Amino acid sequence: MKLASAIGFALIISVSCSKKNGNASVIWISGFKTTCESGAGASNCLLINKSIELTNDEWELFYSDIEGFEFQEGYLKKVEILEQKPNDNVLAPMDKSIGKYVLVKELEKRQDHRPLLEAHWRLKGIHGTLLDKKIPPPTLDFNLDEMKIHGNGGCNRYNGTIKQLGIKSIAFSNMLNTLSICAEANVENQYLASLDKISSYEVNDSILNLYDGQKNVMVSFVSHGKTNNRTKIHDIWSAVRIEGSPINSMVPVPRLEINTTEMKIYGNNGCNDYFGTLTDLTENSISFGKIGSTRKMCPEMEVPKRYDAALLKTRTFRFDGRALIFSDEEGEEILTFMKTD
Repeated sequence: MKLASAIGFALIISVSCSKKNGNASVIWISGFKTTCESGAGASNCLLINKSIELTNDEWELFYSDIEGFEFQEGYLKKVEILEQKPNDNVLAPMDKSIGKYVLVKELEKRQDHRPLLEAHWRLKGIHGTLLDKKIPPPTLDFNLDEMKIHGNGGCNRYNGTIKQLGIKSIAFSNMLNTLSICAEANVENQYLASLDKISSYEVNDSILNLYDGQKNVMVSFVSHGKTNNRTKIHDIWSAVRIEGSPINSMVPVPRLEINTTEMKIYGNNGCNDYFGTLTDLTENSISFGKIGSTRKMCPEMEVPKRYDAALLKTRTFRFDGRALIFSDEEGEEILTFMKTD
């Protein structure tokens, strides 16, 4: 007991003495880090809020380490820190401007929902109306490390900067998009215009709502996490079986390219080039929207016609070794692919 008391007394004296040589302050530390540029180049910095009760959403970069502080992704931490002044007797003249920060104590801990934004979001509704399942859904991806967003508006790719991201507030800027002309119906113009009006958000494990300044829901999304299967299916594939029957090696082999970032597909059915959209993609379900194609007539049309019909009946997928297998609503195999090297 005497030893413990002595140690405790020594720590109190140490902290008291340290405070005489520095400035103590209370801050909140964010549950995620972001890239920052310091004198030593790019690194990951903490984000801090100096509002004691988090009454504002003003977060700023903190370029220094905090000795004794343990960062925990997904959690806000309210801490008291001490900025220690340089010791003139120890530091060389060139180092006298360098101080350091030390954790005094952790005061409070709360969940930070912002890291939940880093998922693959697919549009569920716009202005309170559910999206027609026949229309390609716009997508939204967050990169908190670089404070950027990107996605597909239903026709064109877009990207932008996260100008503001607080506990409740959010705003985007520098929005740019490609300028392709798409024949199929989409809500791209309405969707991109909505992103310009966003001022706040609400996120849980699977739903993201973005609101305007009057708290009206502008757009809502459902999460499709970046699963192993979503990553694996993003590739170029060659068909080897249609409805369980091997494809004759003497005819052109259908090909399929799946782009999960743009939620689009491209390929050739053995005669014509085709292109379309992914209207559903989860860990094991997949379906396609309207598919367009060229209109050539080839000497052999049996395989292209069977392939096109099977593609439209696809509802689920699975992997069997290196093979990608599509099945219909009854779970029957309709298309089998192998990865194109």
